[in-house]
Amino acid sequence: MKKPVSETELKKLINQLNLEESSRSHETGDEVGGVEAPLNKKKQDGSIHVMNQRITVQNPIHGGEYAVINPMSPVRLFINDKEIYQESKVTAEDRISWENEEQPLFEIIISDDKLAAYLHLHAKARYSCRLVDDGPAQQLTVRVAEDIDIVLKTVQLGDVISKLEAMSIKARIEFAVIQQELLNPTFLPVVVASGKETIQGKDAQLEVYFPQQVESEFFEVDGTIDFRDHLRIPSIRKGEMMAKKIPMLDGTAGYDVLGCVTVPSPPKDLPIMVKANVELMPDGSVVARTQGRPRITGSKIKTLDISTSYVISGNVDIKTGNIVFSGDVIVYGDVTDNMIIESLGNVYVYGNVYSSTITATGSINVRGNVIASKLYSGYFGVLFNRLYHSSKQLCDYIEKLLYASKLLVQALESKKQEVSYGQIVNLLMETKMMEIPDAIKELLAVIDNIQQIKQEEYVKLKEVAEIFSQPTKIVEMATYGFVQSFLELLKVTHDEIERMQEAYVEISINQCHNSELKSNGDIVIHRDGVLLCDLYAARNIIFVHQSSMCRGSQLEAGDSIIAQIIGGQTGANTVLKARRKIQVKKMYAGRVCIGKYCKDIFEPVENTTFDIQALKKQV
Repeated sequence: MKKPVSETELKKLINQLNLEESSRSHETGDEVGGVEAPLNKKKQDGSIHVMNQRITVQNPIHGGEYAVINPMSPVRLFINDKEIYQESKVTAEDRISWENEEQPLFEIIISDDKLAAYLHLHAKARYSCRLVDDGPAQQLTVRVAEDIDIVLKTVQLGDVISKLEAMSIKARIEFAVIQQELLNPTFLPVVVASGKETIQGKDAQLEVYFPQQVESEFFEVDGTIDFRDHLRIPSIRKGEMMAKKIPMLDGTAGYDVLGCVTVPSPPKDLPIMVKANVELMPDGSVVARTQGRPRITGSKIKTLDISTSYVISGNVDIKTGNIVFSGDVIVYGDVTDNMIIESLGNVYVYGNVYSSTITATGSINVRGNVIASKLYSGYFGVLFNRLYHSSKQLCDYIEKLLYASKLLVQALESKKQEVSYGQIVNLLMETKMMEIPDAIKELLAVIDNIQQIKQEEYVKLKEVAEIFSQPTKIVEMATYGFVQSFLELLKVTHDEIERMQEAYVEISINQCHNSELKSNGDIVIHRDGVLLCDLYAARNIIFVHQSSMCRGSQLEAGDSIIAQIIGGQTGANTVLKARRKIQVKKMYAGRVCIGKYCKDIFEPVENTTFDIQALKKQV
């Protein structure tokens, strides 16, 4: 039995205590006045104890560390109803709960192309789980263990089928495969449903059995060359097969595991046209009916033809006149000052070209020098072809003439006045459309210059054009239908020339000076190089000889430029532009551009390749 303390004795004890020092001593554990503080005791960390499906926490005492709890999958821990995902401090006052996160026993996976569905079995059964007894410990990871004596769920065939139906998978379900996986699981993805792959059709194609590019044997490689014997122009004999059309092949529709039908894209046909000296057989074979150079022109519509050659044994000069020919032109001499060669094929010149213009819907090959001249091949050969240009220009004029005449007729009818249609056309050409007579004169001059073969093809066009050049005949003969037929003839003419453009073209020369060259394919310089020239190639510009020079020129290529020596110690600047890359053996000075990125060269560089990545870094 404890003795009660009087109020006087309690006050006396309080006065003897130094509360401030005692408090510091309790916090620091130091001795006060050489005597150990009466409130200092040994600290103890908090702890966690898992037992009988319960988690209990003991708080720390005397400054110990709080207990730390950590969840381990598949356990989900909640402290005060908030889930934790990493180590967390807990106190005895916290509400700690847990649950077991149930992983799916299996899953159905649909491939990216939706042509297959996979069953991935993770476990055959789900068992009851209980907390693993552990602790007490200051840090504790909460774990669970399966009780294999208590089975909560097993995977059955019906479960998998129900899942497939819920995912709308209905195509070719493999029930036997599902059952096999459930009985003898591999725990690997197995195909349990599959669709049918869509087979794309094939576009029509044209197999070509002859070289479409001019062979380089035309140029000297080593030593001398016999021009006539070494002219390597592709040729074909009568009865030989030029090409064969492979018909388009329809595709096959398919379906995915969801039952959606996928239809292949329709294949594209390739229209084929043949000229009079070529025959298209029922099986798609194209056979030559005569000997000559085979060629294919056009893009959307392929036209097969055998080009005959127009040969000039000497020079093209004032005696021969300008050359306008619907096939290949072969010149064994020079093309002299101010002459024109227009070819709906290839042009081969064994001599030099001086101050002249050469256009070809195919390739241009000049073995000599090109001086102060203009060479246009492929697409550019079409654009700068005078027959194409004049017929295209007249098309525009005649369309305006038809429109204006129609308005004039309507105006006269509204006033109940009548004038012959020929008078209306003649009046419009004399007043509002005075450019038409000059354009017709140019067209007639070009037709008159067409050499020999194929001139008869333009007889009708010439006859109608001559009527338009005579006012009295216009008044007498012109009707709306007559003018319309003239327009159709002009359209047929320029459309045919446009189709003459060959796919694989190039301009091949030894050297050129103060000239303009444009090619829808490549430009190849075999020997000395270029000086003060403008060169454009839709594909590549290539300098073959190791000592080829390029000075004071503008070069532009749709793909690449492969050059040897660019610029010099002095002289005009040189600009090289390409879409993909520029390769130089040596460049003294100038500018290189790849796409929109450019770099000025002030100091010589050697064996350098410029591409867009390199220029991006430097710019």
